[in-house]
Amino acid sequence: MGDTIMNSTARATEYLQRHGVRPSAQRIAVTRFMMENPVHPSAEVIYDALVRDMPTLSLATVYNTLRVLVDTGAVTMLNVDTRNARYDLIMSPHAHLCCRKCGELYDVPLRSEIAMPLYADMHDFMIDEVDVCYRGLCSGCRGGEIEK
Repeated sequence: MGDTIMNSTARATEYLQRHGVRPSAQRIAVTRFMMENPVHPSAEVIYDALVRDMPTLSLATVYNTLRVLVDTGAVTMLNVDTRNARYDLIMSPHAHLCCRKCGELYDVPLRSEIAMPLYADMHDFMIDEVDVCYRGLCSGCRGGEIEK
């Protein structure tokens, strides 16, 4: 168990350093949580999960940490939920499936040639972020609806 925690802490630390983020205890904890729980969490979900082991952690610290991670490109802020921002660790190019009824999010692999359109080359435009979200109904929410 101890080796697993040390290994995930080392992975989180390396990920932060690779994105130019100074690895503090809070930043490592947030990054570790997101690596271990790829559920597109809100800041509140992250806070609730971490505060038991880090009683001095504040919700403001989680928001500030997420802002730093978004600003450095280590994390993407997803605006798929009108109630809460959700966050996603960027491990590989991917899009999202978002259920418009329950709000569940699913990762979908995104090929690099889709992520970087050829039109960008034509206009000398450097793309550093792509946000693709397909909206609809998941199978659980679709259960009561009649297919058209």
